[in-house]
Amino acid sequence: MSEFWEAYALRFALDPDRLAARSFLGGAGGDEKAPFAYHSFLLRGPLGWVAVDTAATAAACAHYAKPVEGTLPEALATLGIDPAEVRHVVQTHLHWDHAGQPGLFPKATFHMQAREMGYVTGPAMRHDALRSGYLADDIAAHVTLLHQRRMVLHDGTVELAPGLTLHHAGGHTDGLQFLRLRTRRGWMVLAGDTVPLRDHLARRIPFPTLYHVGDAIEAFDKVEALADSPALIIPGHDPWVLEAHPRLTPHLARLD
Repeated sequence: MSEFWEAYALRFALDPDRLAARSFLGGAGGDEKAPFAYHSFLLRGPLGWVAVDTAATAAACAHYAKPVEGTLPEALATLGIDPAEVRHVVQTHLHWDHAGQPGLFPKATFHMQAREMGYVTGPAMRHDALRSGYLADDIAAHVTLLHQRRMVLHDGTVELAPGLTLHHAGGHTDGLQFLRLRTRRGWMVLAGDTVPLRDHLARRIPFPTLYHVGDAIEAFDKVEALADSPALIIPGHDPWVLEAHPRLTPHLARLD
């Protein structure tokens, strides 16, 4: 097995008409359009195949009025991946667009920050503003994984495998995490919702769904410090992810 990691991005939905005011704290950007894409990722390296977030179901996308593009089962098939052979899934956090299909990976161990589990099952969920973006069924599915001994809860930075580390960010949610991986292009950061759009990093303005503003801003520095170049910072929701990388299908691109 190569010492490097391969990385693939699936775009499973796209909101082409989203306004910047909905994506930047304080409504920064106003009525300017800021298209918003929805991704999950598949990695191959020393651990075999690793899934990063399990995307959303078509029903959830319809509920939130997000036009569906590719699907995670289609991406797995394109890459020749048997979902039953995927042994590790990293959940960056449990919002609806990241955690909707854990059942696709029946033999996998899931990896999440302990703070995310405490957040989604604790008193913070009494508040509408903090509960927004979560679906109770998704939370219940991951609690079930914990009780089945298929969920590992991490505390901060952890080396999951050679060349692959998980890093707590917080901010957007209390337990948000991102990944760093060694690729042939250098050290890459899958920033997830730590950096939804490249403009969030460039302007140092976070996404408006927040648990802690300070943590969200400080996470920008963490991401930059861990990537070998700005081109190796992969945002979680930027259409640039597919536009800037070679595509295997209209909705699946290779990043490394």
